[in-house]
Amino acid sequence: MDKLMENHWFLKGISLLLACMLFMSATLTEKNTTSGIIPFGNDAKETLTNYAINLKYDEEKYIVSGIPSEGVKVKLEGPKAAVATAKAKKQFDIPVDLRDSEKGTYEVSLKTNGLPDDVKGTVQPSTIKITLHEKARKYVHVDLKLSNEDQMPAGSTLEKSNIKPDTVEVVGTKEEIESISSAKAYIDLKGVNKTVTKTAEVTLYNREGKRLNVRTSPSKISVTLNVATQATANNTEKTVPVTYTKKGSLPEGLAVTNISIEPREVTIAGPKDILDNIQSIEGVEVDLSQLTESTTFDTSVLLPKGVTSAKPNQVKVSVGVQKTKQTKTRTIDGISIQKNGLSKDVTAQLLSPQDGKISVDISGETSIVDKITAAQITAAINLQNVSPGTKDVSIQVSGPGNISIEPKQKSAKVTIVKKENPDKEVQGNGEKPDSNNNQDNQTEKPKNPEPEPKPDTEQEQNKDKEKEKETSQEPTKETSQEPTVDNQKEPEKGANHNG
Repeated sequence: MDKLMENHWFLKGISLLLACMLFMSATLTEKNTTSGIIPFGNDAKETLTNYAINLKYDEEKYIVSGIPSEGVKVKLEGPKAAVATAKAKKQFDIPVDLRDSEKGTYEVSLKTNGLPDDVKGTVQPSTIKITLHEKARKYVHVDLKLSNEDQMPAGSTLEKSNIKPDTVEVVGTKEEIESISSAKAYIDLKGVNKTVTKTAEVTLYNREGKRLNVRTSPSKISVTLNVATQATANNTEKTVPVTYTKKGSLPEGLAVTNISIEPREVTIAGPKDILDNIQSIEGVEVDLSQLTESTTFDTSVLLPKGVTSAKPNQVKVSVGVQKTKQTKTRTIDGISIQKNGLSKDVTAQLLSPQDGKISVDISGETSIVDKITAAQITAAINLQNVSPGTKDVSIQVSGPGNISIEPKQKSAKVTIVKKENPDKEVQGNGEKPDSNNNQDNQTEKPKNPEPEPKPDTEQEQNKDKEKEKETSQEPTKETSQEPTVDNQKEPEKGANHNG
């Protein structure tokens, strides 16, 4: 061993071996230090949420579904500084290009684009299914629905409402568009006491009445409520039935099976003297020419002159229509004209038709028309607020809802006379029998001077009786004049005959 230690070549070899060992030890230590420090000192991980997908497709032809509405998650890994910059600036996207794709469902991979080379991005989920639907559009009329009208302040009445716009555009998938049944906007009238404009959101519903999650353009509409305010001291209220009038006629081959109004009665308000003369209101007009099938619609109540309001001011009208195998038109005669709305301080006399009756043409399904009787038809003239004088007043006819009725005579000529002294009229009527008796006596006087053959005398008496019957069937005013003229002529005939 001493000899080896004295050999300088041996020592040089040992020195070289130690030097190599030291070098290797230093190199391994440096690598371990580097690998241990970088993960904990210079690298970072960040997760971004609600990151939008950059989808490109033919927006003119298709509507897309399947894109997560809340976005996706993106996990970033890399040097701390680079990750922080990428997170702050968000200068990357997640592209999906379906511009050359047709209608259908596609499974696409989600990858980041635009990140620095030293930053790795991972999208969660990594794949999604996207569907391209055929695009469709539709214009829908907006129905206004009013609530709590009975909670408007006293004296406040909604006269009318205006919607702007009253039609909205709906864009969606073909399936969504076909499922749309109605568009509605809701307004609460509670506390409304003056004319005001409100904004209402438009909601779409399907045929089952379920709300559809489809947006409209515009999504909101403007509703102007015209409210009238008035003192209520001179006003009163009255509940009356609501009737309808029919306009036009159904297309050939169709017949009305029924017409109903809900509610059947409304409460009207106005001056007491006007309401006293109103027993019902023709508050609904049904245009048959516009109907091709059974339908239900909402309509505003038409107010008579002088009536200030009606509650409710809208009613629901249901019209039943069915196809007919055979139709028929038939004339019914002898329909008496009723005088409605006549004030207590006037009298009315029909000049035309003189007998107060008209004929009507009824049309409808043969089996129904054949069963209609005159008792089921009503003809009336509305004399409310008609001033004294001779007037032409339209004749309104009504009857069973499943037929069409047209009067042969469209209007009646009527004379309105104001009562000046009702007591005097009664006395005048009481004198009429005396006048007739005197005239009858005058008629009989020519019989005494020269006897006539018995058959002629009986014939003259029969004539007198027939004229008295005709006189009794005429209107009151005519009976006060016509019998006098006829009876005066009869004595002349007798005198000439006797002479």
